[in-house]
Amino acid sequence: MTDRLVFRHALIIDGTGASPQPDATVIIADGVIQEIGGLRTKAPKGARVVDLKGRCLLPGLIDAHVHPGNIELRNTMTAKLPPAVYVLSVCRNLETDIQLGFTTVRDAAGLDPGFREAMARGMIQGPRLFLSVTPLSQSGGESRIAGTGPDRPAPRNALNICPEICDGPDQVRAAARRTLGRGADQIKVFADGEVLASQESDRAVPGQWKFSVEEIKAAVDVAEAGGTYVMAHAYGPRAIQNCLAAGVRSIEHGNLMDDETARLMAERGVYYVPTLTVYDLLLARGREWGLDDTSQAKLEAVGRQGRDALEAAFRAGVKIASGSDIVGPAQALKGRELAIKAEVLGPMGAIVSATRTNAELLGVADRWGTVSPGKLADLIVTARNPLDHISLFEDGLKNVVMVIREGAVIKDLIS
Repeated sequence: MTDRLVFRHALIIDGTGASPQPDATVIIADGVIQEIGGLRTKAPKGARVVDLKGRCLLPGLIDAHVHPGNIELRNTMTAKLPPAVYVLSVCRNLETDIQLGFTTVRDAAGLDPGFREAMARGMIQGPRLFLSVTPLSQSGGESRIAGTGPDRPAPRNALNICPEICDGPDQVRAAARRTLGRGADQIKVFADGEVLASQESDRAVPGQWKFSVEEIKAAVDVAEAGGTYVMAHAYGPRAIQNCLAAGVRSIEHGNLMDDETARLMAERGVYYVPTLTVYDLLLARGREWGLDDTSQAKLEAVGRQGRDALEAAFRAGVKIASGSDIVGPAQALKGRELAIKAEVLGPMGAIVSATRTNAELLGVADRWGTVSPGKLADLIVTARNPLDHISLFEDGLKNVVMVIREGAVIKDLIS
């Protein structure tokens, strides 16, 4: 870690939505932002000084819905990979994420704590991980193996991480406890059908609600007892409203949301995590990547309505966070999410969604998510001003020229 790092002539976009601050000096020591000043601010003796020459300094980006472990388009395909191929592929995706400027990500199921341990040991470079480990789902749904007899969960990957299949509040409660015991930072529930469900699972249709309020509430109770929360995969009004009644913290996807549901979300202070990039990519390239007819039909039913849902949430004053949800190929395009959101939120709103709001969702806004004294130095530098060129994040490997996580320089294309 660099003990002392000073940026001069920075254009700060601090993640709060405030106007950019030009010609700023930022002093970092011991992994923390110590001071933000102007041109006359003195650099500490012995510090490394970087002249940004007007480049933008922003908080490290946060992606609140990722699947770096979904190497192939379908989990059934990913599960067939040799374990070594799977692990190395995940590591490459995580290394790509940090190079794109994402210093924190929330995995929406699939990874285990071993990847976090590998980063702690310095074996790989990657973003800070908030893990769901495995989702909670129902029997008879998309997670089953076809055949007679009791439902058996199909593995998500080559490490044999399987969904928790549970019915009724008692089973849900036990499954949530097991998931926390495996190292999960939050609990994920499938409250609605899926687009990429297996072909034999026709009942798993987006917009068809699954868990009851009582079942979801059991997961929420366990999560809250463990000091955390529930994130819920949901598309339609009934599924979302079940989640709201049960006390979940965030709604993922929500493509079929209506105005009344958006109003209820705003009233209850629930976070909304639109994941527009994955639909954008699948609509354009899903067939090329092997999307079957059943999944294509589901995609057509919900994929083009994501923007409408985002507009409804924006009008209602919902707290809008940011996730990309990319599965299979094109993991390096996570930054496209900001450009798509900017069509509704504006460039500054899109940046705030992926910094301060995501930090609030994760419960870490007191530690990072904005550029301010006392916060951990999770920062990125962009080659151009993203308020004028928000699409630059789509090619973050090129346009994010510096990445700092807790004061450590992870990427440097300036020196």
